[in-house]
Order: sequence, then structure tokens, then C-alpha cells
Amino acid sequence: MLARLAENMYWAGRYVERAENTARLLDTTYHGLLESPPAEEATAWRDLLDVLTLGGDYDKSDRRFTAVPVARFLVLDPDNPGSVRSAVHQARENVRSLREEVSTELWEAVNSFYLELEGRDLERDVTHQPYVLYGLVRRHCQAISGVADETMPRRDGWRFLVLGRQLERVTMTARLLAVYFRQPVLVDTPLAFHDWVVVLKAAAALEAFRKAENVSVDPVGAVEYLLTDVDFPRSVQFCLTEAEELVADLGTERIGADTRRLLGRLRSSVEFCDLEALFNGGLQPFWTGCSPGSPVCTTPSARSTSGPPTSVNFGRWAGCDHAIRSRLPHHLSLLRVGDREPK
Repeated sequence: MLARLAENMYWAGRYVERAENTARLLDTTYHGLLESPPAEEATAWRDLLDVLTLGGDYDKSDRRFTAVPVARFLVLDPDNPGSVRSAVHQARENVRSLREEVSTELWEAVNSFYLELEGRDLERDVTHQPYVLYGLVRRHCQAISGVADETMPRRDGWRFLVLGRQLERVTMTARLLAVYFRQPVLVDTPLAFHDWVVVLKAAAALEAFRKAENVSVDPVGAVEYLLTDVDFPRSVQFCLTEAEELVADLGTERIGADTRRLLGRLRSSVEFCDLEALFNGGLQPFWTGCSPGSPVCTTPSARSTSGPPTSVNFGRWAGCDHAIRSRLPHHLSLLRVGDREPK
């Protein structure tokens, strides 16, 4: 497979997943604010933008932190490369360049999504019925993933498509935890319960968590589920494990050795993180905010002889995809189609 085609397949997977995540975050925040005091509105929308790493860009636009301006920015703003409209357009362009590599059904699913989105009055949608638009985006993105899984052979093209999707999920789940809990949270208050419910909903995990755990939502259980659950398809460990397997299946030993090593380290750091010791039963305030270069799980200053650790390094996992992507071009350049060199 040509390196150029592999890269386009990888980014097609990421863009579709990004559009779905953005729509889900918007929908979760919108409905979460219906149960929150009006004073929390600006903070909620700012947190959402920080999860998507678009807070700085939004600040430059001098817009208000309310539902409609934020939705316009994240759904239809042509100057925002992270908007849903931009992500769907980029996904379509990548898939269009891969017509010989993807199934007809996958191309039709992506193209029909793009055409339906372009044919809608998005300004009216975000102003009057945003929940309808967010649901439509989620359903289309999920349909695209399903069509890809059901119609594409398990060769390198499919592997790169799914690899992009899985790394996007890792980043989003880690950012959710890093952003929403960077400040101290009293875990035994109603407000804290509401915050954890919002985060689980944003990761499409609330229903699955309640069925799996059969308990009320608590911080330790929620973090453990989103980080280390081996069955939930959006947990950090699940996504890293699948990404590691996909890279290992790409070809010879010389392809992707560094990437496999990095993925293995990241997956192990999540799998063997001692959450019980970290939270000491989940009854203490904790916050996030470690830099991507910090040691995994806790900073040295977080350990104290008088109490439990009080900092969780979600930032380390949130930044993992940058390190992986920095190595992918080299591995892509080693791929071949017959005797042809990649362009």
C-alpha cells in the first residue's frame, strides 16, 4: 500500500471519529446545562472547547461562551478546521482519493453524509434544534464505522482506517478526564456526581458503566472504567490494545517497530496503573494537570507520607497520539505496493 494512501486512510478514520466526538460533546454539554445553574454555563462551554483544544482559537474570535456561538464555531465555522463541517469535508476528500482502496458502500456512506450535511440549514439547526443535528451526525458517523467493518477486507487499508479511529478515541477520553477534573472536586457532593455523569455521557459510557458495575457513579469507578476496562470500546486501554495489534499486523518487523514499542509502553502504563492506591478509596479531592512529559500516573510531588496521591496524569495519555503520529510517516514510507516506491 502506498504511503500516501495509507496516510489518507488513517486521517479519514480520525476525521470521522472527530466529527462524532464533537457532536456528542456538544449534545452532552447542551443537555447537561439544563440541570445546572445558569452561572455554570460559561465554564461548561469553555471546558468543552478545552477538551477539543480549541479554547485559544475561540478566545481570539471574541464570542460569548453560550450555546449558539459555541455551536456555530464547532459545527459550521469555515475558519475552524476542527468544526464538524470541516471534519466531514476532510473525511470525504480522503476517502474520495481512496476509491480503489475502499468499498463502494463506504464511499456512499461518507458521501451521502457530506451531501446531507451540506444540504441542511446548519445555522437554523444550531439555533433552534441542535439536538437533532447532533444526533444526525452521531448516527452517520456510527454508520460509516459499521459499513467499514462490514464491507472492507482486513488488509492494510482497513487497519490504517481503524488505527486513526482508535488513536482519536484515546486522545478524546484522556482529554475528557484531564480537562474536567483539573481542579479539586469534592467527590461526595451532588455536583461531583453530576460532573461524573456528564463525563461518562460524553464518552458514551454511562449506560455501559452502569450495566457493568451495577453501582452508582463514583469517581474511582468512573476513572477505572474509562482508563482500564478491557471490554468498553472507548476506554484508553481498549483503544491502545487494538492500535498495538493493528500496527503489529501491518507487515514485516522493520515496519512500525518504534510505534509498536511506544504503544506497548503506553498500554502497559494504563493497564498497570494502581488506581486503588492513587485514590485511596476515592474519598479525597483530586485534580489533573500534569504535563505530557511527566511520569505516568502521578507526579513525585503528589506522593505524601500524610495522605494519598492527589494528582492524576491524564495529560500523559492525552498527548500520546502526537508522539505516535511523529513516527508514523517513517513507517508509512517503508510500505510498498509490489516494487513501486511510495510517492
